[in-house]
Amino acid sequence: MSKILFISPSVQLAARAREIIAERSLEVEVQVASLKESKEIAARAVENGIKVLISRGGNASILQKCFAVPVIKVKLTSGCYIEAFEKIRSIEGPVAFFSVEEIQDNVKTLCYLMDVESNFYRFDNEMAAEDVVKKAVRDGNVLGIGGVVTEKYAGLYDLDYVTLENSREDIEMALDSAQQVLASLQREEIRRKSLQLQLQRYEVIFNYTHDGIIAIDKKGKVEVVNKQAEKILPLKNKPYEGQYIENILPSTKMHTVLRSGEMETDELMKVGNAIINTNRIPIIIDGQIEGVVATFRDIESIRISEQKIRSNLHKKGLASKYRFTDMIGESKAIQRAIRIAKGYAKNNSNILLLGEIGVGKEMFAHSIHRESRRRNMPFVVVNCANVSPVVLLADLQGYEEGSSPFGAKGHKEGMFELAHGGTLFLDKIEDAPLGVQALLLRVLEDNEVRRIGGDHVIPIDVRVIVSANKTLTKKIEEGTFLEELFYAISVLTLEIPPLRERGDDYLLLCSDWFRRSFGADFRKYEGKIKDIEEYIKGYTWKGNIRQLSNFVERVSVLLKNDMSVEEVVSTLPGLAHPADEKENVMLGKWTRAAVLEALSESKLNISRAARLLNCSRSTLYKKMDEFNIKITNGTT
Repeated sequence: MSKILFISPSVQLAARAREIIAERSLEVEVQVASLKESKEIAARAVENGIKVLISRGGNASILQKCFAVPVIKVKLTSGCYIEAFEKIRSIEGPVAFFSVEEIQDNVKTLCYLMDVESNFYRFDNEMAAEDVVKKAVRDGNVLGIGGVVTEKYAGLYDLDYVTLENSREDIEMALDSAQQVLASLQREEIRRKSLQLQLQRYEVIFNYTHDGIIAIDKKGKVEVVNKQAEKILPLKNKPYEGQYIENILPSTKMHTVLRSGEMETDELMKVGNAIINTNRIPIIIDGQIEGVVATFRDIESIRISEQKIRSNLHKKGLASKYRFTDMIGESKAIQRAIRIAKGYAKNNSNILLLGEIGVGKEMFAHSIHRESRRRNMPFVVVNCANVSPVVLLADLQGYEEGSSPFGAKGHKEGMFELAHGGTLFLDKIEDAPLGVQALLLRVLEDNEVRRIGGDHVIPIDVRVIVSANKTLTKKIEEGTFLEELFYAISVLTLEIPPLRERGDDYLLLCSDWFRRSFGADFRKYEGKIKDIEEYIKGYTWKGNIRQLSNFVERVSVLLKNDMSVEEVVSTLPGLAHPADEKENVMLGKWTRAAVLEALSESKLNISRAARLLNCSRSTLYKKMDEFNIKITNGTT
C-alpha cells in the first residue's frame, strides 16, 4: 500500500507525475483536486495511513496548515516562467502575477531586467482568487500569469492568461524529497516502536518483579518506587518521588552507599516484624556517583518462591509413580513388608531396602515417599550401577559455570538439590564407587552439598532411601563399601521377600497383568491363560517380579499372534516343571492310544485328561507333541 499521495491541482501535472512514477517504479498515489477539494481528500488519505503528501502552490500551502504529516511542495522554478516571459514580449501593458505564496525574487528580478510593468496579487482561497482576478482587470492588466485556480476566473473576465507548468526536474525533485522523508519517518517509527517496546518491558519488569525497587538520585532524593516496594515496605509520606529517602524509609542505608560508592549485596534489614533481604547498588557514570538503586525482598517470599520451584520440579517428572495400593499380593510375607514400610514412611530417617534382583525395591521406595509427609515434593531416582565415578559425582553434586567434567556450558543442579524437601532414592548402592560413597557420607552427615567448582555450600533437606542386594555385608568385609556409610543409610532396614516366598502371589500378579495386557479381549484368551498358569505352578522365579513380568509380556505377544498353548509352551525354554523329572520316567510307557483315549474321555479337556493319566498338564502337552496330536476344531 502506498504511503505517499500526490495531490495535483491540474490534470496536466498529474499526467506528468504518473509518467515519472511509472518509469521509476515508485509507490505513489496521484489524485487531481481543486483548492477546495484537496483538504477533504488529504484528510481521508491520512486517516487511511498516508504518511507524506505532495502538492503545488496553494494546495500545498493549505495542506501544510491543516495536517501534521509532512507536505512536500512541487516548487515553481525560474524555468516555469520561460513560456510566460515569451508571451510578455509580444504584448504591451501591465502583467498580473497571481500566487498563494510570495512571488519569488528571481521572477521580480526578471521583470525589472526586461522592463516589464508587473503587478503581484496574492490570495488564500478560491473566493479570494476570483476577487484578485477582478481587481487585476480593474487595474488595467492585459495578461495574467499563475496557476489553475486563477486560470478559470481569468477566462471568466476576459483576461489573457498563461498557466504555469512545472518541469520534469521539479516533479522529480519533489518525488525524491518525499521518498527521503518517508524513509526517515519509517526509520523513526521503527525506533519509536523499539523504544516503546523496551519501555514497556522495563515497566513490566519494574512493576511485576518479585523484588521491591527504589532508586534515588545523587542528592538522595527518591526518583522511582515500584509497586512491590510499596507492598513489602512501610513507606511513608506519599507521593515518594522528590523526597529524601530517609523521609520515606528511615531504616534503609542507601545514603551510606551514596557516600561510599560501594555496593552492598544480600544484606538483611528488619522492617517491623519482617526480615528483608536487600541489595544496594551505586549508579556510577564517568567515575561519579549519580544515585543508588536498591532491591528488597521479604525472606518469607523467598521461601515461598523456593517452594514453588521445588513444586515445578515435581511436576516435571520428579515424582513418585507408585503407591502401596498398587502392590499385588496376599501372602503374609509381602503384607508384613508393606506394613513395616508404611510405618517407616511416617518417619524421616534414612531407609535401606534389601532384596534380590527384581523383588520391587524401587516400587517400595516410590510408595514410601508417596505415603510420607514429603509426598508433594520431588522424588529423585539415581541408579548407582554401571555409571563412571565422574558422571555419578557430577549428577549428585552438580557443577558451576565452567566446571563441568564434560566441558558442557552453563551450570547444573545436582540430584541432592533437585530432591530438596523430598526424597532421593539411590538404587543399587552397593555398586557406587568409593569416591561417591565418601560424598554421600559427607552429605548425609552435614545436610549440605557443594557443587563442583563452587565456592559455597548449599543446605539441603532430603530424605534418603537406598536399595541393595544381600551382598552389601560382603562388600564391607572386602573393603569395597564404607562401613560408616552403611550405618548412615541403614537407620531403618527393610528386607523385601523374593517371589518364591510369597506363596500364590505370582498367580495374582499374572492374572492382573494378563487382564491389563488383553483388556477387553481378556475373555477370548482366558482359557489359554489358565492353561499357561497351570503349566507354571511350582516354578522357582529366580528373577522374581521382573522375570514374571517379562514372562507375562512374552506370553501375551505369542497368544495375540494366535499361537496355541502347545506352541507357546514350546517357545518358553528354562521353565521346566519340578514334577516333570518324576513324570519323565512314565513318559516312555505311554502309548499314543492311551493319550488319545484320555483326551476322548475328558472330551478334549487338557486338565481332566492330565488327571486321568496322573501327570501334569505340561507333561501331557509334551507327550501330545511327541505323538503329533493336535486339537483342532474340537477334534484330535
